[in-house]
Amino acid sequence: MVAVAATGLAVAAAGLGSSPAATRLPPGERQVSLRRDVQPIFDAKCTACHPVAYPYLDLHRGRSYRQLVRVVSPLSPAFERVVPGRPDLSYLLTHIPDPSRRHLLDAAERRLLARWISQGARNN
Repeated sequence: MVAVAATGLAVAAAGLGSSPAATRLPPGERQVSLRRDVQPIFDAKCTACHPVAYPYLDLHRGRSYRQLVRVVSPLSPAFERVVPGRPDLSYLLTHIPDPSRRHLLDAAERRLLARWISQGARNN
C-alpha cells in the first residue's frame, strides 16, 4: 500500500495528476488518440501477456477501451484501471508492475498514457 501511494505521489509530483475538469487542451497541445497513440503502445508492449498470461485484462485493439476505462481492477478493487481525467488515481499508472516488467514502458510512453487519461481517456 505504501508503494502504491508513493507511486501515486510520484505521478502527481511529475505533474501528471489532473482533475476531471482539466480535459481542455492548452494551446498547441494535441489531443492524444486511443487509436493513433495509445493502442500502438499496447500492441507493441502489452498484448503478448494481456490476455494470454493475464486473462483478466485484454489489451487487444477493439477490446482495450472497454477493459480499461471505469473498470475496477480485480487485483486492487479500490482502484479503477483508468479514471478519465485522473492519471494519479488510475491503476494503469499507479500499480507496481511485476519486477521483471518494471521497465517495459519508457518514461515517454508513461507520459503519453498519463496525457491520454488527463485529457479524458477518450475512445477516439
